[in-house]
Amino acid sequence: MYIKGAGAAALAMAAFAAIPAGAAITIQTGSFGAGTGVHSTGAQSADTVNGVVNQDGSAVTFSSTSTLSIPGAGEATITGTMSTLDVLFAKGWNNITFAFQNLKGTKTSDFTLSVTDSLGTKLFNGSDCTICQITGAGENKFIVSGTGITTLDFTFDPAIGTAKQFRVEGITNGGIPEPATWALMILGFGAIGGSLRVRNRKLRYAS
Repeated sequence: MYIKGAGAAALAMAAFAAIPAGAAITIQTGSFGAGTGVHSTGAQSADTVNGVVNQDGSAVTFSSTSTLSIPGAGEATITGTMSTLDVLFAKGWNNITFAFQNLKGTKTSDFTLSVTDSLGTKLFNGSDCTICQITGAGENKFIVSGTGITTLDFTFDPAIGTAKQFRVEGITNGGIPEPATWALMILGFGAIGGSLRVRNRKLRYAS
């Protein structure tokens, strides 16, 4: 059965409407207030540990080739002997800040960073990060800015002991759609394709 004309369009619109409304959330750029921090979901010790963004509860995953530890309360402080650290956000953020403990005077050339957005596009890949800013005295804080950042992949040499003060602001999108959203979108596109096939067949018979 094919869905024609307005019915197909309506179904397609319903599919797009199912995309999470999180895209409408905005946070004042440059604030990085206490409510924007990445918090622990509980005491953990593994090569992958989890956190949440405080203001909306969206997931954040930290993983490494070595064992990571995270405390059970407050802003997430990641400890371990880290030569690598991969940070995955469920939503796409425009600005992300973080700090590395006991690396006073650190510059962006002291680590390699790969930054990816929610579409899988590499925004940056390499050392001496040109999309980073360094701020603060003593232990430097870093701010990475882009559009819809979902992944930060770090490589450290020598290894570091602590990564902390991860905060985010400025949602560009709601991240990867849920399976039900994908199903509705596929159904909507299928309905449009079906209606076009019927229309082309009628035109062919008419000629």
